[in-house]
Amino acid sequence: MARMPRRSPFAGRHARAGISFLAAAVILAATSVSVDLALLTFPSEQWRAIVAAASQAMEFAGVWVALPVGTALLLTAGEPAAWRRALAVAAAVATPIVVQLSGAARSPFLILLALAAAVIGYALIVFGVAEHRRDPSPPGRVPVAVAVLATANLLVIALGALHLLLWNPLARVPALDMGQIYLVLGSGPGGVDATPAVWAFGAAFVTIAAAVAALVGAARGLVNTHLVVTCGLLLIHATSFFLWGAGIGLGEQLASTFGGPIGDASPVASLLALVGAACLAGAILMQLLPAAPAVDDEADAAEQDWGGEEDGPSGSGDGHGVPVAPASVTP
Repeated sequence: MARMPRRSPFAGRHARAGISFLAAAVILAATSVSVDLALLTFPSEQWRAIVAAASQAMEFAGVWVALPVGTALLLTAGEPAAWRRALAVAAAVATPIVVQLSGAARSPFLILLALAAAVIGYALIVFGVAEHRRDPSPPGRVPVAVAVLATANLLVIALGALHLLLWNPLARVPALDMGQIYLVLGSGPGGVDATPAVWAFGAAFVTIAAAVAALVGAARGLVNTHLVVTCGLLLIHATSFFLWGAGIGLGEQLASTFGGPIGDASPVASLLALVGAACLAGAILMQLLPAAPAVDDEADAAEQDWGGEEDGPSGSGDGHGVPVAPASVTP
């Protein structure tokens, strides 16, 4: 007998939904702050304006969309009284205004707070994946999801590698071409930092291995579309997150050799950071989708054995619910 999930996302789990939106709000706002801190190192005014606009859009989504929704859901958890509903509406309206006017939305403290929000988000993702583990996937949907997400992550890797090895050095030292830049870097102690290449090959290997594992798991009925999309979004987030660390060594070499700050002169890493944060927030909120209706095995067994040891519909039976014709009596 099919039954609705015992814990419906927005009916019985308002608190969890509220926490999910609040975690997403902190992650989006904090990423916007970190990207804005990197704007000063971009020599191009045009790219600075483009990245600033994208960062402001992410801040708006976090502060003016996810934050009030999360506040309202959290305050209406359970069976709220009328005064709690009114409080939730007031708080949902007032919270983003207070956060924006107080400067909290632009505080670097949000970057530290985002670490806690990410931990909470990953815990929510684990719970959501466990609930959706038995969701059915239509034939052919898993391979399509794997192909799209793997291609997207490989594109992120390609853009990140070009940023680290080509675009950022050229933007940092516009007077030289690539050959001259790497010739000067290679003549220094230790040669050119190889971390960007290690990051690119490692991320590509993980992407391909994860895609193969997903396809094999789907063929064996162990992987569904929900799991593939969730893990794909998390993989894109992880790829963009570790991109920042992969470029530190080469950035320090460029700064010490040619002068200038360590920060990026190319805007690609900042744009990919915004994409990664959006993917993490999407993976968190995706767990609020309703799971497939659960099946009560005991109820099914009882329905299948509907006769039990009672007589069948005809009023007589053989103990298994099967009608038995009465024996003829010969006088």
